Amino acid sequence: MVVVVWMALSGNALAHSFTAALIVAGDNREASLAEAVRGFLLAADERDAHANETSDGHLGGVDVHVLPLPRDAAALVEGLIGNPTEPGDVVVVFGTEAAASEAVRKYQSNSTVLLQAVLTEGWDDDEGTGSFVARYQRAYGTAPGVLAATGYHAARRLDVAIRPLDGVFPRAALEDAWRSTDSRLPW
Repeated sequence: MVVVVWMALSGNALAHSFTAALIVAGDNREASLAEAVRGFLLAADERDAHANETSDGHLGGVDVHVLPLPRDAAALVEGLIGNPTEPGDVVVVFGTEAAASEAVRKYQSNSTVLLQAVLTEGWDDDEGTGSFVARYQRAYGTAPGVLAATGYHAARRLDVAIRPLDGVFPRAALEDAWRSTDSRLPW
């Protein structure tokens, strides 16, 4: 499965905080969105998590608030701490190329950048992914699916892209950093 990820930057992010809006295009959107968000949250908690957080985790050392879209789908995701009221600073759309292209038209602006996250075969091989499957199972009590792995991978790529910038700006630098992230990031 090729998963296309679109990222739009709105320009509203604070220096040490941003909102990542996640959208899943295609069938069974609500359950798929919950799975993608759980994978994203796992990655956001692994790097810089700490007690008494007021955000949903950290990516690149920066607080991230996760906003599942549509907003009513947020009820399907347990463990969201942040309650972002602003639109997403980074919008990630998961889905096949055709479905993602259709969904992104609703959110498209002149700042939209097409990004592709392609998972290699064997993402669910515990040995090959550094026990991603085991960590996901411990956190959520169920085995991850492809959207959980894709959400995790997208968050890891954002972590690598944001870390040297200490935020999601300047936009061009984040876009370049995202494009340069290796699809073979450590799991």
